[in-house]
Amino acid sequence: MVDAALLFSLIALVLTKAADFWTTVKHVGPHAECNPLARRVFHKLGFKGGLVVVALLWAIIVAAAYGYAWLLGTSWERWVTIVVGLVVAWAQGDAARFNVTGKSSWLTRKMLRLYHHWHKWWRSR
Repeated sequence: MVDAALLFSLIALVLTKAADFWTTVKHVGPHAECNPLARRVFHKLGFKGGLVVVALLWAIIVAAAYGYAWLLGTSWERWVTIVVGLVVAWAQGDAARFNVTGKSSWLTRKMLRLYHHWHKWWRSR
């Protein structure tokens, strides 16, 4: 059961990231990107280069997390990976929906607020 849930979580992550990328390319573009980290990467590397870097970083993080959970993780670590993966998939799906509709949800607003608090703290160091 845990392996099936882990696989479901991974598939949800991949599909929602694909939707986020597709809607970013089709509906947003590099200048209207709301994610400040992605916008910075797009500015430095161009839109296509930024998408490649973001995709590679995402793939490395997901492969490391799920690879560890699958191969070495305890049952508890697998469940944490499943839950975190589903929350991230939810956020990615919400970002894809926002890219198409332009309407933010409470999750989108919360993530942007958290980023701004972190950025403010980081710059004050």
